[in-house]
Amino acid sequence: MKTKDGTSGMSMIQSTSFYSREDEKTKFNWFSYELSIGVYDEIKQNLGHLLKRARISDEDLASFSIFFSKKMQGVILEKLTGKIDTVYISPEMITLYFPEINDKLIDEMMNAILKVWDALLSVCESCPNRCISEKSAYGPMFDDPFYSEIA
Repeated sequence: MKTKDGTSGMSMIQSTSFYSREDEKTKFNWFSYELSIGVYDEIKQNLGHLLKRARISDEDLASFSIFFSKKMQGVILEKLTGKIDTVYISPEMITLYFPEINDKLIDEMMNAILKVWDALLSVCESCPNRCISEKSAYGPMFDDPFYSEIA
């Protein structure tokens, strides 16, 4: 999704942010990459004007989106291993990264993130890649030219 100014999560976030070695090209890391793109796009599209007022650049938002999706990996793994019953998304992830923003923007960002989370999970239900259930499997999407053109 391109925003009004032409940026998109795919243009701002590279898949290489989710692996540094070949063995890290897993389906789980691909899921995280997709989550980061969704977070960037949703927040930028709907809260871009508030981000400008808060002096949060596109690069800052992209870095946050990567940070957030990597932090969520731990929560997701806790759910998959039965350590927790429910996946939770904490506003502390936002305040940790953007300590200067106000509560209203934090709430708006949380709403955007929750919307992305729900949308991504609904897509995952019918996606043949099975990035969560086959989390450790090799993620061929990282090397597929079709996805390289998109990303």
